[in-house]
Amino acid sequence: MRVNSITTARNGHRSALAFEQYVRGKRTIVEGTVLFLETADHLEAVMSQARSGDVIFAPAGAARRRDSGVVEYQGDLCEPGDKVMLGEGCTFELRDYVAAPFISIVGPTVLRQRSAEGIAAFFSDADTARDSGVFVDQLLSGAVLLDSFASFIGTDSAGGFLDRVHVTAAGEYRDGPDGLLLGVVGDEWSAIESRAIHGAGRGRAFARIVDRGMLEADLDDRPWLARYIAAIDLLRGWDGVPTRPAISGFGGHLVRALDELPALPGVVSASAPYLLTGDGDEWVLVDPLSRRRTRLGVDTARAAECLIATGNESAAVALLAAELGRGTSNVASLVHEVQIRFAAVGLDLTTSGREGL
Repeated sequence: MRVNSITTARNGHRSALAFEQYVRGKRTIVEGTVLFLETADHLEAVMSQARSGDVIFAPAGAARRRDSGVVEYQGDLCEPGDKVMLGEGCTFELRDYVAAPFISIVGPTVLRQRSAEGIAAFFSDADTARDSGVFVDQLLSGAVLLDSFASFIGTDSAGGFLDRVHVTAAGEYRDGPDGLLLGVVGDEWSAIESRAIHGAGRGRAFARIVDRGMLEADLDDRPWLARYIAAIDLLRGWDGVPTRPAISGFGGHLVRALDELPALPGVVSASAPYLLTGDGDEWVLVDPLSRRRTRLGVDTARAAECLIATGNESAAVALLAAELGRGTSNVASLVHEVQIRFAAVGLDLTTSGREGL
């Protein structure tokens, strides 16, 4: 019984991670593609194209005992309020993104944009966070999966390999429920991947509900959006995060010159460290990749922020000197010490990645 319980738990964990990959459009631990079928009618045809490592979600009762790559689910995931149960104790509820700020998160929840209004609401919330530092609380919940978030930043897999495919009741292959049409049931998988390559890029998951050209323009107006999404991902996975965290670059900076001199901040990469604070004067530097957190005093935090914002030690020295009203020789040692301190643990604050200005 003990072994069976452990096996069941492991299978349930893998199913949950596969479902997360399907919802978010970003790879988890699944080696292949995650496919979600709205009906059982197409299971045999889909399985004929499946490869080792693929995971197929199909309605309960559709699979045969030998179909080890199939995960059965109960329920639906089409309209707000629908629920899908993947197994004992693993139930997700679908909610409309437009309603996100007004709902209570009481369990695992999928927030889906579903319309042009949903996309606009997402951008509006991102703008608010950028301008004021206020994030929608519901997005920070560890129980929430934001549908197709990877499509906002264009994380298409190399070679056209698909992280997920949605199979509609009509037999269409799409990149997500509202995504680009990739083919129909019966098409060879090579043709599906070819269309995915041809249609690669940002917004592929929303092609059925919003014009991709208009979406590209909205994304171009927000070159910092990838960092916003990464900040949400970081906060939702952080147990004990301050209730109202202040994040450098969202609603302002610790170093005021970064707000007063618009030419300085540029666009910091989503992979660069984040500087946060909750209560008081203690700041925390977070590496978004390893999730390692380091507590900093205010002077060290200012130096770190200058390094992250400029991506250059000399520029960081000049910026901090201007902030403090001192000569560069008076702050150069502090900036260098901070740079060396984090480099010693494998975190280079000046080469963590910066994007075009």
